[in-house]
Amino acid sequence: MTENFSNQEKSPWVIDIFKAEDAEGVVELYFIVYGDNYPVKTVYNPGELIREESTGAAYRVVARTVDGEVVGHIALYRSSPPYSNLYEVGQLMIRHDFRNTDIAPRLVEFAGRDIPERHGLEQVWGEAVCNHLVTQQMTAWEGFYPTALEIDLMPGESYTKAYLQPLENTGRVSTLAVFKTFKTKPQMIFLPKVYEQSLQYIYSACDFGHTFVQSRQGFADGIATRGKTDVFAGAGVARITLFEAGQDFPGYIEKMEREVTAKGAVVIQVYLPLSLPCAGAVVDVLRDNGFFLGGPLPRWFDDDGLLMQKTLSEPNFDEIHLYKKQAKEILKIIKEDWLNAAH
Repeated sequence: MTENFSNQEKSPWVIDIFKAEDAEGVVELYFIVYGDNYPVKTVYNPGELIREESTGAAYRVVARTVDGEVVGHIALYRSSPPYSNLYEVGQLMIRHDFRNTDIAPRLVEFAGRDIPERHGLEQVWGEAVCNHLVTQQMTAWEGFYPTALEIDLMPGESYTKAYLQPLENTGRVSTLAVFKTFKTKPQMIFLPKVYEQSLQYIYSACDFGHTFVQSRQGFADGIATRGKTDVFAGAGVARITLFEAGQDFPGYIEKMEREVTAKGAVVIQVYLPLSLPCAGAVVDVLRDNGFFLGGPLPRWFDDDGLLMQKTLSEPNFDEIHLYKKQAKEILKIIKEDWLNAAH
């Protein structure tokens, strides 16, 4: 499907599915918007963009002029979630001289509706930056709802080229995790006691048909903690994804912390399945180690997940700007939990 639009001040442009001949233009757009600071370096390789499209690792949409210039872009791609059919919507970029058009909302609309329908996706998600409200507004208009805040996720320097005017604040930038559901998957959710009321409040905005029970079970005998760790050195972020947690978990998380901080991580995120009966015990250990709540993540493991996080310096809370009331309430919950964890 191709959507045609015209703009009185600029040449006509279309919203279209990515084609191989767009690859060079998309790479050029990354350089224009981010310089060479985008943390995932494969986006600077035209051949890799074409390969991702052919294998289903990413689905891209472009805004293209009649002369074939790529002036806008958005992608759905496999990122951090272990569930390979949960695609992230992101990498929205508009060339500076086309930012007085409605290309951005048209790209978000196409990516949030047509692409999921075309590929049978049941859930998509995104990370809306919190140093301005524009992305949050566009995703809200397309039916995305907030569930979690990733505190201080990205260095402010990553965005310095993206804006026409220099930003006053260059501290780390938090992102709001937003989700859009096309087909629900009812499941049993084990709520850590300390977050029972908070998580029920966050889930109240979504009707998934879940059953909620309090997580009362400790670590089971004979189960070893199993997970994987990804360190994004350029961003200073480590992501620890848990699949199982056993009695060795306290030692496991301490070891992982030492390893990732030695590699330059200043933000550590832990993702755990809320399908684990011992989810509460995991959270208790993490809070004892200074971790605080991020929020629930629908379909992260196919079953829902929970984000816990730790920053090695005081979070940049003052520069978090939020659009929806739900998101503002989530921030209040997180700030209170950070104060409790930090002290």
